[in-house]
Amino acid sequence: MEKQSLEPTFAKLRPLGHAERYSATRSDLGIYLNVALTARYKTSGKVAVKPALFHALTTLIAKHPILSTIPWATETTKPYFVRLPTLDLDHVVSFFEDDANEEWRDFVDKVLEKEHNTPFESRAGTSLLPFWRLSVINHLNILDTFTLIFVFHHSLMDTQSAHSFHQELEEYMHRYSGQDLPVNTVICPSTTLLPPLEEMCNLSISDSFHLSQSTYHEPSPESWTGAPQSTPVKTRFRSIWLTEKDTRVLRNSSMRNKCSVTATLQALLAHSIFAALPSQYTILQGDCAVSLRRFLPQPIEATSLGCYVGSLSVVYHRKPTFDWDDAFHTKKAIRETLAMEGRDMPVGYLSSISDMRSWMREKLTKKRAAAFELSNIGTGLNAKPGGDGSHFRIESMLFSQSSSACSAAIKISVITGPDGNIALGFSW
Repeated sequence: MEKQSLEPTFAKLRPLGHAERYSATRSDLGIYLNVALTARYKTSGKVAVKPALFHALTTLIAKHPILSTIPWATETTKPYFVRLPTLDLDHVVSFFEDDANEEWRDFVDKVLEKEHNTPFESRAGTSLLPFWRLSVINHLNILDTFTLIFVFHHSLMDTQSAHSFHQELEEYMHRYSGQDLPVNTVICPSTTLLPPLEEMCNLSISDSFHLSQSTYHEPSPESWTGAPQSTPVKTRFRSIWLTEKDTRVLRNSSMRNKCSVTATLQALLAHSIFAALPSQYTILQGDCAVSLRRFLPQPIEATSLGCYVGSLSVVYHRKPTFDWDDAFHTKKAIRETLAMEGRDMPVGYLSSISDMRSWMREKLTKKRAAAFELSNIGTGLNAKPGGDGSHFRIESMLFSQSSSACSAAIKISVITGPDGNIALGFSW
């Protein structure tokens, strides 16, 4: 983020919470930059995209104050949020066409790879910028469709929040009648920010868990963890879109074996990575992100935007073929972690770190702990505003994120779109 003197027009808001501070610091150090949630829309062609989108964004900015705030003083031990006075949507949203000679998914992958290597800045010329942005891609070979890429800073929200953002955006675009003239410059609301995670959830940690987090354990030679933690980070990205048949087989197999799709995917990924590695590697650690939103009281609701996520780790051992026992083991680990309702999680350990920058810099050059990380935000957006008669309807979705210098070597981001098909985004 650009370092500039704090302007008098900026309103100083609350301090960053521990998870927010973690995300702001690693972004500031170039360790991990951003997250994206992408939606491909079907449109009736009867309503122009830009005015409908700007109308929807104006409504969302008025409803969610986090969309007009940015983390500030991230180079210090006491960062805080500030509110931008206005947002110029012409500087937040970009419009362009794809390459008619390239398959649309390949083109979107290239755009996402570029986005995940582009940090957020607080200013473009004289315009102040939020820590989120949108790209609208018009597909030349696919009539009546466009792709909308929402890129955001992880200190502002988690991917469940981005999912809600897309759902509301679809709804407000559908409601746009074309009669109200949307504005390009939006005056930001003065609404109070929602409290950070630790003020709403018990993130206490035991002495033994504190010791496990504060002590560096060198991975064994049999454990593959990719390259050592280092900067600069150059994200590579590719997506895999499962067909309707493949998605159905995965779901049915998971149900038949009494496993969740997340647990099955985690075990499948471990087996697939083993298959690509030399036989000397017999151990893999797989991390798994879990939403803590279910444990949070009011004022947190389904549509609240914020960062409410934790994580867990599972160790896998090489086997000659895929073994459902690994999926059961993963399901058990997820169930036991959720039963703790936020206690003894890495996100809770963050409260013990006074100097986040020094702590993260100490990780650099050391071996990673995890080979891969799975983040599955599941299924959503099934209810389509206006049904088949909607002017704007999301058909499919893709979840992606930057690679990181200080976590798993491979990140796999998973979402099931309104079409019922699973998409996987691989970052490394």
